[in-house]
Amino acid sequence: MTSLDLINSVHKQFFNKGLDVFDNVFDSWSKVTGFPFWNVVKYSQGKYGLEIGLAGYKKSDVLVEVNDGVLSIEGKVDDAAVDYVQKNLSTKSFMKQFALPNNAIVDEAKMEDGLLKIKFGYKEDENKQTIEVK
Repeated sequence: MTSLDLINSVHKQFFNKGLDVFDNVFDSWSKVTGFPFWNVVKYSQGKYGLEIGLAGYKKSDVLVEVNDGVLSIEGKVDDAAVDYVQKNLSTKSFMKQFALPNNAIVDEAKMEDGLLKIKFGYKEDENKQTIEVK
């Protein structure tokens, strides 16, 4: 690591911290692997989305909850009545959990074109105060 890399790292750690509450959250999300596969989309500063590939699932097959700062997504399809000749699309039961920042809120969740799209942002600190410099 060069001295410039070290300076940039320190600058990023101390001066950019807090610009976006999700900046460091996605590192922990990279540990959430396996089925179903997902993407993180950035719409604007502080506005993100989670797109989860769920071909073969209906919205009634999926449960999305936020509890104590953890976003949980569960899915279960009952296709026992279908007589598949060959089945390559996975509709197995799953549960995924993602830790959210303290002030994160889920704006909406909807199924669209085989994707579960969950949009979230964060609420401003209601106790936020601006101090005039005299």
